[in-house]
Amino acid sequence: MRDFSLRFPYLIYLSIGSMLLGVLIAPAFRDLPQDPMAEATKPMRNAQMASAVHKMRDVPAETAPALTMTVTEDPMSGWNVSLVTEDFTFAPTQAGGLPIPNTGHAHLYVGDQKIARMYGPHYHIPDLPPGKHELIVTLSSNDHAYYAVNGTRIEARAVIMRAECCDLIRLD
Repeated sequence: MRDFSLRFPYLIYLSIGSMLLGVLIAPAFRDLPQDPMAEATKPMRNAQMASAVHKMRDVPAETAPALTMTVTEDPMSGWNVSLVTEDFTFAPTQAGGLPIPNTGHAHLYVGDQKIARMYGPHYHIPDLPPGKHELIVTLSSNDHAYYAVNGTRIEARAVIMRAECCDLIRLD
């Protein structure tokens, strides 16, 4: 029992010393990313970087899918995005699988930030901050490669404007 009483203060000193050491060295690790992949998957800064992250699936112009997008103000809030595709089938259950010609999903971007995968022709965007926003929708195969014709992604674009106050305005 006597030996334990002599060692007990040392255990307290060791615990306090460990905490102090942790407090002293913690700032050196503050700026490290939590997940190494988080840095690599930050929102894309331009269309060229988007192409670098996702490969392209070049298809002949004669058989290429086509895409048009309509953006309308939602009566409650935000925006409704509607897609019309030709020669393209949405296949949500096959996402991540093997590529099947003219089958897959869409990626929706607001500016340079991907906000959603679209597994069907409709999507609701909640209210956006005031300002001008470019919406871009691209078609992707099941393996997430962008469909392209002669190296140019198949995509549709629209510009919307969120006024400073509460009024929503749409531009084409």
